[in-house]
Amino acid sequence: MYDSLRDRKNEIVDDGMYRKYAVAVPLIETQEGTEVLFEKRASKLRRQPGEICFPGGRREPGETALENAVRETKEELLLSDDQIDVIAPMDTLLTHYDNRVDAFLIELKNYGKTFGKDEVEEIFTVPLQYFLDNDPQSHVLEISGEPGEDFPFDDIPDGRNYFWRKTQRNEYFYYYEDRVIWGMTAHIMFHTSKILRSAQK
Repeated sequence: MYDSLRDRKNEIVDDGMYRKYAVAVPLIETQEGTEVLFEKRASKLRRQPGEICFPGGRREPGETALENAVRETKEELLLSDDQIDVIAPMDTLLTHYDNRVDAFLIELKNYGKTFGKDEVEEIFTVPLQYFLDNDPQSHVLEISGEPGEDFPFDDIPDGRNYFWRKTQRNEYFYYYEDRVIWGMTAHIMFHTSKILRSAQK
């Protein structure tokens, strides 16, 4: 029995409960240097209208995370396959509200500032060096667990008086000119910048 497990690769516990998304962290080479592209979501969207994000979205059945990120980037920025160069996978973000977000560092080739106006209100870029030189502001988000009424309180020590610990997460904010980049986008950008700093050493 154990021999069959020796080559097993570890997985995320309860991975099936997460809503799966993927995003691209798009880089563009300009005369001024390397820039990171961001989108501002269209104001008519039902979820998170007007917020700043990376190209990306929810995974479709049968897709890999990379296929998900590339498809969404092509759709939102009106790109063809030959305009996307996948550099490397970044790390996976698991959120406290059951989202799994896989991120990929990509380079855009011959990009003419196109985007689909159904989903994207505008695009803008920020110098990559800004993120390499500056950490985001960090603010604490407190999260508490609240059992439902059907929870079997009688089966645990102290019942309804059980001490449920609160947990804290860091919420990150970048302020660049008149832009506020925060939430999952800032979290992914912060982690990506740390990976890139390590690669420079």
